[in-house]
Amino acid sequence: MAGELNVDTGGLRSGAASSEATAAGLTSGPSSGSTSMQPSAGGVTAVNAALSALQGRQSARITGQAGDMSTGAAAYARTDSDGSDAITSVEV
Repeated sequence: MAGELNVDTGGLRSGAASSEATAAGLTSGPSSGSTSMQPSAGGVTAVNAALSALQGRQSARITGQAGDMSTGAAAYARTDSDGSDAITSVEV
């Protein structure tokens, strides 16, 4: 069949779970509440704050993509099941 589509729903679900773990790792990083008196401490604190904000945005993005992968896997599985049921119910 031309344009045949094969989907590994287990692979999609596994990828989604892996992505969720990655997203969780981004937001659970160590918090640096430096109390250093060094002149560079303010700059380091600002960079750490920017990095934390970036990690939060990336985590949210990855979580959304993981959700989309899970939704896609469920939709493909449902479509395959419905198609299988339709073929089984055809009488010859």
